[in-house]
Amino acid sequence: MDRSAPGHGRLEIVIADRLDEIGRVASALDEFAARFALPADAVIDMQVALDEVLANVVSYAYPEGQGGAHRIRIVLAAHPDALEAEVTDDGAPFDPAIAGAPERDAPLEHRRIGGLGLHFVRNLMSEVKYQRIGSHNRLVLRRRLRGSDGGSLDQ
Repeated sequence: MDRSAPGHGRLEIVIADRLDEIGRVASALDEFAARFALPADAVIDMQVALDEVLANVVSYAYPEGQGGAHRIRIVLAAHPDALEAEVTDDGAPFDPAIAGAPERDAPLEHRRIGGLGLHFVRNLMSEVKYQRIGSHNRLVLRRRLRGSDGGSLDQ
């Protein structure tokens, strides 16, 4: 295999709905990125986005007191033009697209708490797609690789 250019590859990780499990995903992404020679900028962006998304799922998708009772499935995919992560969980429905943009113009004391993490995710990723399929949330994060559209691309 030529490790100088990203190729096709796939890795599935299943974690419990606990914050301490998110580190396993970070380690798996690092190993996956090395195996497929993925560019560091795309990997860092994906790491930040996955950390935020998974922390939100663990913290808000399930009733309190059920930590560890549910499973979250993450599928990483390397394509010639993009790094992709699919996150599937059986938590409460939540479409990140409906979360409003942060109130950046309001004085700090008048801003609502939260919302910045999803703003970062939307800005770091080239695409963010959500679907509710039966009783599951499916979120696809896609980060194009630099130059994959023929130009110099940062995101």
